[in-house]
Amino acid sequence: MNLRQLFSWKRIVVLTVILATGIVVLFVVLRKPPRTPMDRYVPASALAFLEIDSLPGVIDGLTDTKAWHELAPALGLSSQLRQIGFAADLVGRSGIGPEQAVIASRAQLALVVTDIEAETGGEDASTNIRPHIALLIETHAAPETASRLLGELASVLAKRIYGEAVSQQSEDYQGANLLIFQGPRPERQLVAASTGSVALIANNRSAAKSCLDAIAGRASKIADEAALKQMRSTVDRNASVFAYVTEAGIAKLVTFGSALVSTRFTSDADRIDSIAGLFGHMSRQTTAGLFYGAEFEAEGVTERYMTALRPGVAERLAQALKPAPLADPAALRFVPRSAEDFASISVEAAGELPERVLRELSPKLDIVAGLALREFVLSFRKQLGLQPGDSLGDSLGSDIVFVRFSESEPTAMLLRVQNRAVVNPVLERYLTIDNATVSSSDYKGRRIAVDSTRPDGRAATYVKDYLLLGTRDQIVKMIDAEASGDSLISESGIKGIIGLRPAGASIVSYRPEVREAGEMMLAISRLTRVTDGSRELLEQEPIKQAMGRLQPSVSFTEFRANGIYVETKSAVGNFGLISSFAGSEK
Repeated sequence: MNLRQLFSWKRIVVLTVILATGIVVLFVVLRKPPRTPMDRYVPASALAFLEIDSLPGVIDGLTDTKAWHELAPALGLSSQLRQIGFAADLVGRSGIGPEQAVIASRAQLALVVTDIEAETGGEDASTNIRPHIALLIETHAAPETASRLLGELASVLAKRIYGEAVSQQSEDYQGANLLIFQGPRPERQLVAASTGSVALIANNRSAAKSCLDAIAGRASKIADEAALKQMRSTVDRNASVFAYVTEAGIAKLVTFGSALVSTRFTSDADRIDSIAGLFGHMSRQTTAGLFYGAEFEAEGVTERYMTALRPGVAERLAQALKPAPLADPAALRFVPRSAEDFASISVEAAGELPERVLRELSPKLDIVAGLALREFVLSFRKQLGLQPGDSLGDSLGSDIVFVRFSESEPTAMLLRVQNRAVVNPVLERYLTIDNATVSSSDYKGRRIAVDSTRPDGRAATYVKDYLLLGTRDQIVKMIDAEASGDSLISESGIKGIIGLRPAGASIVSYRPEVREAGEMMLAISRLTRVTDGSRELLEQEPIKQAMGRLQPSVSFTEFRANGIYVETKSAVGNFGLISSFAGSEK
């Protein structure tokens, strides 16, 4: 080997070493900071928590949805907005950039609800609900950096909430310094604290202290809960957002929710408390937790819900709602394209469904919950015209379709009838309930019987083997849809969607409207000052066409041996709530 060849080989070796070293250094520098399980910071006594593992990941996923690709150009949103997630991720990995930007890009978030207070009183018996909330931020920064930046952020937030008259005080709690801000009303507080790399902002002392206790190991953590360990993977496969409502959280929400609803019908405080207590009791008898996960995919967002039920209750409910082997899509011929949504229940022996649910669940409930369930089922059967001892049995097909035309209208129903002799007496009682007067009229050769005295205007008619129940106007629309062929069954892909029903799914829900996606994008355009946020923009033809290309919302519900599992695929999922928080213009 001559001298020139020797130098060439040396250059190759040196360049190879430099390149390999550069790759290793780049890998180390750009390696994503290790993720911390945020449930280790959440107290076991918490009612619920929501976790976001990566804000850049959520932004990147949202701007990569088909809704963004279709609607952003139509609304004039800059294509550079799609680079925010990527840029933030790069800043977080490299650590190069403004200090606040680096921490925001690396941060993991957990929103924790530690308690809910409710006060019922006043002349209108109104109920005011005040949740105790804490936002936990894993900054992945040095403790002194986390503490300094938290103090700056909390001060800015407090001034925005309370104005310049805000007061500030400090309080020591187990070695942690609590910064407490408040305005003219002492009960409204903003509490900030940090421990290690974790920053915390809460709306009262108790929420902050319970989280600090969990982080420090002075209190048990929700991460050790058996239900969370067992069920999280059901909804969290690659979730960008995860949420968990505990058994106690569900009981409180059900109690307060029923109290709020009951105030619409009575001002008797004792009666309101009684109703709320009964629903809370039934919840504790049946429900063990609620899990949620949201994952970005090519067409949009896949959301998974799992309502964990108590042992025995879940198995009995799964048996009562065992899916029929094959769904019957023929009823969809009657669902107009203009319908807001529909849900199809496909179960074995659909005609005896209410009494079968009662029969299966009652042995697993105590006497209070059992009696409450029995009264509910009997009341439901009465509204349908079923008397004690009546059963439609196999006189109905396996599918029941519920159709919603609008929020302000009652829900219509479609059933395949296999034995009219059994169904007709029940139908007559359904129409004449409370001694109502029934009139009839013809429409395209169909006799429509109408309850003309009840406010809901219930009506019924037969078309071929199907019984149509709803208002007269709804029935007319369903007859027209079937006769003209202009129904949802003719929609491109709808048969395929029904065909994708998992073998274990008893319920298929479909919502063609994708307005939530449009409103979300409209809110973003308003926040970025591209548009004024006027909803009239959604009526422009280019935007309507873009929305027409988005994925409709489709849900499949399975009743499993451990609970109720729902999987929903839609354009933007619950991220559509961004429009509510952003406050788009009317």
